[in-house]
Amino acid sequence: MAQAEHGQAGIGPRMGNVTMAKEDCHDMWSFVGLERLWQDLRFACRIFWRTPGFTAVALLSLAIGIGGNAAIFSLVDGLLVRPLPYRDSGRLVRLSSIYPRAAVPYFEEHSRTMEIAAAGAGSEYNLTGNGEAVRIIASAVSAGLFPVLGAPVARGRAFRPGEDLPGRDRVAVISDSLWRRNFGGDREILGRVIALNGVNRQVVGVMPPGFGFPSAGVDAWVPLRLDSTNFIEYWGGEFVELVGRLRPGVRLEQAQGEVRGMVGQFRKTFPYPMSRQWNAEASAIVLQQDMVGDIRVRLIILLCSVGTVLLIACANVASLLLARATTRRREIALRFALGAARGRIVRQVLTESVLLALTGAALGMVLGISALRVFKSVLPSSTPGLAAAAIDLRVGAAMGALALLTGIAFGTAPALGASRIGLAEAIRTGGMRLTSTAWTRLRTWLIGAEVALTVVLVIGAGLLIRSLYTLSQADLGFQPDHVLTVRVSPNQSACARRAECIALYDRLLASARQTPGVQEATFVNALPLDAEQPNLPVDVEDHPKTADYPSPLFWAGAIDPGYIRMMRIPLVAGRDFTAADGAHSAPVLLITASTARHFWPGQSPIGKHIKSASEPHWRTVVGVVADVRQYSLSRNRPDYIPGAMYMPYSQSVRVDGQIDAAMTLLVKTRGTSEYVAREIRGLAQQQNPDAPVGPVLPLEKLVAGSISDFRSTIRVFLSFAAAALLLAAIGIYGLVSYWVAQRAFEIGVRVAIGATRGEIVSMVLAQGVRVALYGAGTGLVVAFAVTRFLASLLYGVSATDPLTYAAVTGLVLVVSVAATVFPAGRAALIDPVTSLRAD
Repeated sequence: MAQAEHGQAGIGPRMGNVTMAKEDCHDMWSFVGLERLWQDLRFACRIFWRTPGFTAVALLSLAIGIGGNAAIFSLVDGLLVRPLPYRDSGRLVRLSSIYPRAAVPYFEEHSRTMEIAAAGAGSEYNLTGNGEAVRIIASAVSAGLFPVLGAPVARGRAFRPGEDLPGRDRVAVISDSLWRRNFGGDREILGRVIALNGVNRQVVGVMPPGFGFPSAGVDAWVPLRLDSTNFIEYWGGEFVELVGRLRPGVRLEQAQGEVRGMVGQFRKTFPYPMSRQWNAEASAIVLQQDMVGDIRVRLIILLCSVGTVLLIACANVASLLLARATTRRREIALRFALGAARGRIVRQVLTESVLLALTGAALGMVLGISALRVFKSVLPSSTPGLAAAAIDLRVGAAMGALALLTGIAFGTAPALGASRIGLAEAIRTGGMRLTSTAWTRLRTWLIGAEVALTVVLVIGAGLLIRSLYTLSQADLGFQPDHVLTVRVSPNQSACARRAECIALYDRLLASARQTPGVQEATFVNALPLDAEQPNLPVDVEDHPKTADYPSPLFWAGAIDPGYIRMMRIPLVAGRDFTAADGAHSAPVLLITASTARHFWPGQSPIGKHIKSASEPHWRTVVGVVADVRQYSLSRNRPDYIPGAMYMPYSQSVRVDGQIDAAMTLLVKTRGTSEYVAREIRGLAQQQNPDAPVGPVLPLEKLVAGSISDFRSTIRVFLSFAAAALLLAAIGIYGLVSYWVAQRAFEIGVRVAIGATRGEIVSMVLAQGVRVALYGAGTGLVVAFAVTRFLASLLYGVSATDPLTYAAVTGLVLVVSVAATVFPAGRAALIDPVTSLRAD
């Protein structure tokens, strides 16, 4: 026993410190890295829990930045990155511009680089024979469209070759949503006959859920009738888009060269004069890029904006971490004194910043779900792929990676600063004074950059607000007050005999005028600011057609003689239509003032003549009316339409020579309109039970809706600007508060030798205003360079509008001063005795 005790006692002298030996063995055989990481994470959580104010501000900043990026990344991923849901979609292209139906067989036959198909843009069709008549969107497509796209059919089949020829085209393919919505998901739908615009068609296929081409709102597809014997339909009817699939081994550049050659040759086959400039710049565009169109610009602007907010958030958090690192100097110095390596200190600080970033990202993902709904409202609802865009695992993984990089980025400077703390000085001053100003300057630069980026965002929002105000003050050319509208859409075949449609609307108008509460009633084929754009190629007196100047397109309104008066459209010259301008009287026209100036500058247009390009007789201009915002609040009509005219409905004509069947009834009401709305819709349904009747809508609502997308864009930019201003204010507040704490000793000395409170406040305010001025000056220079990219969204205001720049600069300076006032007040209350004793 004595020997055993003697042996046990001898272990210590022979092996040294037993505890250290145990720790060395532990380090050799356990997962030390994971254990230390766990220790760092637990310590970081305790630090964050003890500083709730700092943690809340930092997490809010990161959640705003990362949440916005999550939302916009899901849109970019869904619309620009993720392939279209078609076979080998990267080889799909669209031929730029639009073409008559005659181009379809020509391009199919002559293209060596592509398989060609065609699709109409989509128009309204009446679906009847299945309960109440409804209005749907349908697209006329060539028989080869679905095979060219590589789009599978969920039920039944696609169109067969030749089913776009006369006599074989009485078939239809419907969307999954229409099948479920209007047919209850009937499994016996295949072979069923439905009536579209009065034409009986057999349903041969149902597309899979989510399929929408050429836009997401299309409910049905019918064969594009290719009848070369129907001259007007084949050469002058609805123009279509051509899509193609590159053949194996063909590059996009080869197809683009071929398109230009084919367009030149096809132009020579037109049976009427065509300008040499027609589709001269035609090319082949990647289909996914084309389907996004000008939405790409909005997406890029949104992406840059949320990226800017994230940069501001990162700068803010980095600044806060630098300030907190200063207040922790004594703690870190003691850890050095106890043997902590610099690498361990750097790792601890980086762990805190990465944990902060990942937590902020988790909160940001929740915020991003709401932000995504807001961002979607900025884009047209018919955008392909928009409805399917969502924050999924792909987006979550991308945001996790972004958060990791963000945490490392804004944590590097505080980590390096912590690793360079002087032990003796830190223990002596306790962090009240910082011997080196390098990190102070870095914080100042970070906050200055925040202010600069904030100025850029707020200027962008300010320019958009100015544009919205200018649009809201624009002269509409008509008065929408107390006007209700309802669309009545008989089948076009119902107007095969013009007199029947004229009699239908005469009866409807007479009944509406007798309805209690109705002051006036009229009708028109296309409301102002509506999607309907009835265009007509015309011949204009004194402007003979040539190859360089073919028949121009006019916007062609068909109206009741009371329309101009009821809408309060000013009559500039001549006379208005009267009841005498009927179907059997001399054909007459009204034109707009801009049309008169364009075609007869310096002359009176009264008595001049215009006619449809397909008509034999001329129509006489009897009056000139003021221009109306027909196309949008920013434009009267598209650039490719040089003129606008009105025809009496009974004398009106379409491209095919018929009269419009679908018209909109307008009534001006007295007082409340709920009763009138019910009565008017009932009257419209009674006149023709088989005709779909739309909802009754106030014209003022249509006017407001015409800028809803623009208003949504402004709301998004305002949210970005507000977030940036808030973050910048927090940054300036933190910077000045840190500056006051750092110079508490100096301020105490100043007070001790006679400085007044006002002088102390002025000194601190000057510090905050100086940073704001530097940042604002830089921001103005950057804004001057980048706001030109907003030009496509602006109206009535320059991208370098000096008033907006000055107002935003003033706003940012006011916010900066407000953020500096509280630290300045605390500085003025510093007790010199306390601050000097602390040192």
